[in-house]
Amino acid sequence: MTARRPCPPAPGPLEEYAAPFDDLFFSLAQRRGFREHLTGLLAPRERNKTITCLAGAEPVAGAGMPGVQRLQFFLSESPWEA
Repeated sequence: MTARRPCPPAPGPLEEYAAPFDDLFFSLAQRRGFREHLTGLLAPRERNKTITCLAGAEPVAGAGMPGVQRLQFFLSESPWEA
């Protein structure tokens, strides 16, 4: 079995909250996406919490940016249980 690659930490106190969830996500991309999602949800924004807004991009024009696409993939492709 290969060693788990470390994930870049979430900013400030978010890392302390995010770290216990790492075992729920298989890949580095999922762990990073979770941190980006948390950061976007808690960041002050002037508009609704859409995918482009959560990724810090401009509406419509920024929809194709890598950060937006990465966050969209995390939300749509990660295994979720209700």
